Amino acid sequence: MTPIPPAAVAVMTAATDDYRTTTPPEQQTPAGLVDRIGQYLLSSGYTIHPDLEEAP
Repeated sequence: MTPIPPAAVAVMTAATDDYRTTTPPEQQTPAGLVDRIGQYLLSSGYTIHPDLEEAP
């Protein structure tokens, strides 16, 4: 498994904070949060690859 770079963690944290402050609580969903994180990562120049390894 490749470690997540600290800068990517910072982007994900910012996306989470943004989602939680701009989306009303009754409209927040896990899928919505993941979508926002993905948008932030892509717009910051990161690529997203599915983890194809099976969990032990």
